[in-house]
Amino acid sequence: MLTPKSSHLVERAAERLLLSGGLNNPETQLLFPPADAAIAEPPAHPAEHAMAAQRSSLFSRPRPPARPAAGRPRDPVPLAPVPLTPVPRADPTTPAPWTPPAVGAAALQRASMIDWSRSRTRISEEFRLVQRQILRAAFGPDAQPGFSNLVLVTSARPGEGKSFIAANLSASIARQADHPVLLIDADAKRESICSSLGLAEAAGLLDLAANPRLDPAPMIVKTPIELLSILPIGRDRERSAELFSATEMARLIQNLGRRYADRLLVLDAPPCLSTSDPALLAQLVGQILFVVEADRTQREEIEAALDLVQACPTITMVLNKQQTSARHSFGAYSSYYAP
Repeated sequence: MLTPKSSHLVERAAERLLLSGGLNNPETQLLFPPADAAIAEPPAHPAEHAMAAQRSSLFSRPRPPARPAAGRPRDPVPLAPVPLTPVPRADPTTPAPWTPPAVGAAALQRASMIDWSRSRTRISEEFRLVQRQILRAAFGPDAQPGFSNLVLVTSARPGEGKSFIAANLSASIARQADHPVLLIDADAKRESICSSLGLAEAAGLLDLAANPRLDPAPMIVKTPIELLSILPIGRDRERSAELFSATEMARLIQNLGRRYADRLLVLDAPPCLSTSDPALLAQLVGQILFVVEADRTQREEIEAALDLVQACPTITMVLNKQQTSARHSFGAYSSYYAP
């Protein structure tokens, strides 16, 4: 049995163990008597009352909150949804926009464009005779829209002046202001009409045939003549033979004729005896303007060339480079209109 003195010592030891963490609350209940138990002798000193009060506050302090059991997941905290703005991605198959260069009056002169400010010259009168026949077949009562307005300009041999005829015929019709004209360079040679106009590296016909998704409108180049515009040959000239013989080229020419049915489309094509391109294009156009160089092209060459393009329903022949000096020849009356 513990005496009051020994009991006091045990309580002191228990308090120290409790403060140091060596005992928990259940173990201290075994050492300290319950509060209602009678003690034989009251504490001898008033300090014992303070000690007892302190001991009572130590053993009655609240326990820490119980920790969650291991392995039990906590409830996730709901987060407010964050709206995401989709970032548009560029389509790698979509070509970059093309801005064609401008063609000035100096470039037209380099392409052998005549001075159309002098309206009563012999050569301008000759072009007017040709253009009336071309326009009648293209937009007359019997014309087929999208087909008759396609005009192919070619020759039998190189150097006969077919590009000169194509450019100035287009300018003559455009200046008349009845119908817009689209001059299409369909000759893939290095010294084509686009080379003189500074459009050798411009996108054009061959690019459209290689990629049907391209739009021809941004590739069309305007000129100082209001109703005259130009579609260059394009940049992929190494594949010109392949592209001209492909089905896509035929579809492209037909689509251009229908899309620009209100315009006269003049195709400057290669010579018939140099490449197979005119023979392929002859099946797609409504009329052909066949240029013959005077005193040079042989009859046999003309007949062989015409056989290659006979699929076209309308063929008009133009004699070029004819040397005349007599004042009674055609156009001599133009001198009376000179200022």
